[in-house]
Amino acid sequence: TRDADCTTIASGYLAANATGVFKTFYLNAENQVAYLGDGKNPLAVDFKECQSLEVGEPVTSQKSGVIYVPSHDKCISITNQQNAAGPYYTNLTTCGAAYQIGYPQRWVLDEGSANAIRWSGETDQEGTTLQGGCGLLGYASHSKGVPTITHSNSQVTIECSGTPFRLTQTAA
Repeated sequence: TRDADCTTIASGYLAANATGVFKTFYLNAENQVAYLGDGKNPLAVDFKECQSLEVGEPVTSQKSGVIYVPSHDKCISITNQQNAAGPYYTNLTTCGAAYQIGYPQRWVLDEGSANAIRWSGETDQEGTTLQGGCGLLGYASHSKGVPTITHSNSQVTIECSGTPFRLTQTAA
């Protein structure tokens, strides 16, 4: 089972650190991660660390895994992961089976950086060059961390130099 591979290490509402305040994301009608900043319908998630994604990797504060959405029994995925460069878009899809987690669902939680969550996507054979060639990816934002919404339905985009997602226990 997937649970044999992946274990919940953090839970909360998926949030933006917007001007120093955690503001929650939600799922829009298309099941895309979206942002209004009103705290309504906050998106509760579990970050599940997956051992299969860390085989042969040095032990660090960066934990590889999936963002699981219990209310839908699905994982947050990138819809256009095959593109060499962003912006990238989110959706919910069935979580990968144990030891078979696809690149669109591969995220990193950094315990050494207040549980910052970024998308890792695909790496090269040495495991160094990450998706888009720019390191870990976050959501598009203004300088203060407020998500920049440039597409329909208030959906966020994932890109190079993006702001990491956070987890919060309070809907705001």
